[in-house]
Amino acid sequence: MDKAYQGLKKIFERNSILSDIDNLLQWDLSTIMPEKSRENRTKQLSLLSELKCEIFSDIKVKKLFDSVNKDKLNITEHSNFREMQKAFIYFDTIPKKLIKKKTEIAAMCEGKWRKARKQKNFNLVKKEMSELIKIVREEGKFLSEVYECSKYDALLKCYENSFSTKQIEVYFEDLKNFINQKYNIIVNNQIGSKCVKINISEKEQFELSKFFMKKLGFDFKRGRLDMSAHPFCGGSIGDVRITTRINSNNNFSAFEAVMHETGHALYEQNLPKNWSHQPAGKSGGMALHESQSLFIEMQIMKSKEFITYLTKVLNQKFLNQKSQININDLYNTLNKVEKSFIRVEADEVTYPLHVILRFNIEKQIIENGIGTEELPDLWNSEFMKIFGMEIKDDSDGCLQDIHWYVGLFGYFPTYTLGAMISAQFAYQFRKDIKNLDKFIDVGDFKIINKWLKKNIHQKASFFSTNEILKMITGKSLDLNYFTKYLQQKYIS
Repeated sequence: MDKAYQGLKKIFERNSILSDIDNLLQWDLSTIMPEKSRENRTKQLSLLSELKCEIFSDIKVKKLFDSVNKDKLNITEHSNFREMQKAFIYFDTIPKKLIKKKTEIAAMCEGKWRKARKQKNFNLVKKEMSELIKIVREEGKFLSEVYECSKYDALLKCYENSFSTKQIEVYFEDLKNFINQKYNIIVNNQIGSKCVKINISEKEQFELSKFFMKKLGFDFKRGRLDMSAHPFCGGSIGDVRITTRINSNNNFSAFEAVMHETGHALYEQNLPKNWSHQPAGKSGGMALHESQSLFIEMQIMKSKEFITYLTKVLNQKFLNQKSQININDLYNTLNKVEKSFIRVEADEVTYPLHVILRFNIEKQIIENGIGTEELPDLWNSEFMKIFGMEIKDDSDGCLQDIHWYVGLFGYFPTYTLGAMISAQFAYQFRKDIKNLDKFIDVGDFKIINKWLKKNIHQKASFFSTNEILKMITGKSLDLNYFTKYLQQKYIS
């Protein structure tokens, strides 16, 4: 095997292990870290970012890239080398000082965001947010010069390489028009449908979530479930951490969040083990990753078959005889369509509107230089345009998501791209598994995990998102799969 390529493999393995340490510290920061430990944690994260930068700033690394004999690489090694080059671009392009500064400001900003969200006051985080946005704009400028594209497109590439801003704008405009045309029809169709409020304790919500995580194939010997201010999936290779949050007004909010994060976690646990710590062995673009979470949360969990089994479990394990529920009521409850303020609690029809809102604002912040102090008013104005509803306070508005407050600009579009991709995968999945309903009705979800692992998870980053779509469905991303799915479920 080519010696230069072998040398790069060792370097990227070291970088991957440092990233694992970073991710576990980030998980701890968001879950159980003592409140007054943030300053020291910021120093720890800053040092890790320095170490990662030092790995790639070594002149020997550049020489190794130049020395690789591609003719000696097989197909999988070619893919890994390509992913190495993509990862190296970031560290080779962004100044070391800027990466370190971003790490420090993001850690402090996230802490201020928690307080601001709790007190419903954007002003508490405005200063740190302003500093972070300046850094992200600089980051976008450096990357845009290398990629020869806009700053926002350059940031988007950090999360998903298969789609450009212009392509996303076309998808989103068509989807927004579809939702606006169908929303009132869907709502009217649901008039008279009985919904049910289920009263189960926080402990029971946690138990229910863990029960279905196991059923879906999550390995608790290589992962765990905890609480945080914002649901997420993190951790490291061989140690996948899921978090959720409890909503006292909605006993199913935590469960739905866990199902979403379980989709992410199954992907991480099912990646090819013999490529651990190598770039090609990592999960694919975030649109593909979000497709896995939304496949479980929307395509599976909200289906009639799944809810049939869920009803049985609730009645047998969590509800007494007086509070028994029926399948139709629970199905109506979990599939109720109604415009709302909070993205993570939105139904699958209106959810894309929340993403489109953020996509539009992100572009203005990065490309048009919108000032941080304008963010709450801009959010409220854009929300009124899209939803026709007035924001009451910042926690229902620009403070509801953590993403921007840790520097993630360009991530939001991947949620709705993921919803579209999941619908396309689900169409093929149901063609491949003819008797799927029989498996789900009795709570046998092994067939789901097996299909996803074979067709998507094991492909890791050896292929792009669109390449995997073509391999499985024969087509690149096609919005029609998603709109037809919504049409058939809610209208036809």
